[in-house]
Amino acid sequence: MPPFELLRGEDRRMAEEQIRSAFVYAYPLYAFAATRFAAVQNPANADRYPPNSLRHNRHLSDHASVWITAPNNDTLYSNAWLDLSSGPVRIRVGAMPEGRYWSLAFMDAFTNHFAVVGQRLEGTGPVDLCVVGPGDADQADGARVLQAPGHDAWLFCRCLVDGPDDLARSHAMQDKIEILSGAGEVSGARIVPASPVSPENFLDVVNELLARNPVPAGERQMLEQWRSVGLRPGGPGAWNEIGSDIREAWTRTIGSIYADLGKAGQQGRQDFKGWMAAAADIGNFGDNYPLRASVALGGLGALEPVEAMYFVKYQDESRAPLDGQSRYLLKVPASGIPTDSFWSFTMYEATADGKRFLVENPIGRYSIGNRTPGLVYNADGSLDIALQRQPPDDPQLRANWLPTPAGAFQIALRTYVPRPDLRAGEATLPVVIPVQA
Repeated sequence: MPPFELLRGEDRRMAEEQIRSAFVYAYPLYAFAATRFAAVQNPANADRYPPNSLRHNRHLSDHASVWITAPNNDTLYSNAWLDLSSGPVRIRVGAMPEGRYWSLAFMDAFTNHFAVVGQRLEGTGPVDLCVVGPGDADQADGARVLQAPGHDAWLFCRCLVDGPDDLARSHAMQDKIEILSGAGEVSGARIVPASPVSPENFLDVVNELLARNPVPAGERQMLEQWRSVGLRPGGPGAWNEIGSDIREAWTRTIGSIYADLGKAGQQGRQDFKGWMAAAADIGNFGDNYPLRASVALGGLGALEPVEAMYFVKYQDESRAPLDGQSRYLLKVPASGIPTDSFWSFTMYEATADGKRFLVENPIGRYSIGNRTPGLVYNADGSLDIALQRQPPDDPQLRANWLPTPAGAFQIALRTYVPRPDLRAGEATLPVVIPVQA
């Protein structure tokens, strides 16, 4: 990239290319800041909670859970926003029940996971953890050190729940996760993320986070090149440090750049035998900055494939869109779905604006999985799940009924601790067969 003096004399295309690459690189920092602000700082949020403290979600998602798109009906969430600027944070996980999924995922400000602790690696536990920022590894006092790349992190916990009757056991699992020390006074981010399409606010927010969360060594030269368009670690004021032509280029292009972020996520999806899955580098993106930004736009916290894989089905086997005016059989092979923990199918109503919500239905069933009681399997061990609006007449299919909405829908397949053949795309996946009227 040319230095600032030359860039100011170049045509619009050169400035816009540099602004686009800087925005795509830095947008996950902005999404991180905005999500954290909403949870811990926003005065309009009566349920906000301080950094370095856990907040448990004690309720199962249902059709009324419209505050988030594609809610999970398999696990209860707990989370904490960690501020390591005053020192390490100590976390203890007590012994968990045998055979029940749990995980603690630690995500940095760039939205990469730097550690995942849970059933996959620890079994039942217990485990003592010390999350440390840059230069603090010598303060662990015998606990396992989790080295955070910067001073800001998000802890997101998942504990298995097997329906409403299982909530008490899931709550007991959540209560075994404790933050023992909160590192005293914190000096968190001060700039309010007001709008990602305000160039001045965008630069102020991400520059503050860059000062608290250093970029990897291999990306420092790239960051230095973006200084000419205002991206640099430090406090507010970058907007006034760049020339009027660069400010004009930011104002002219930031809206279209932001609108284009979602396209990278669509392009990064993989077709797994008729099911769409996220790209293999989700959760730890490496240098795939467009995918990282696109995922951050859709929502933070997607796990790496070694921990969980998510698949979505939009069409039946004839490539016709799934619609509640029709009936279908979701056929799970006798070999099952290869995971070392559990799997489930969740039914979502598909809205015109691309959001997905759980479907209100008379039996209160929003998902079916290998832990669902009362399912009736075929003699060969396979499973037929009825996807339709009204209850099936056949008693076996009625036991295996996953109700659909009246219109367009999608099915999400969640697999926790998927086995290598599933991650490699070699496993046999279920098919959706239309049933003739």
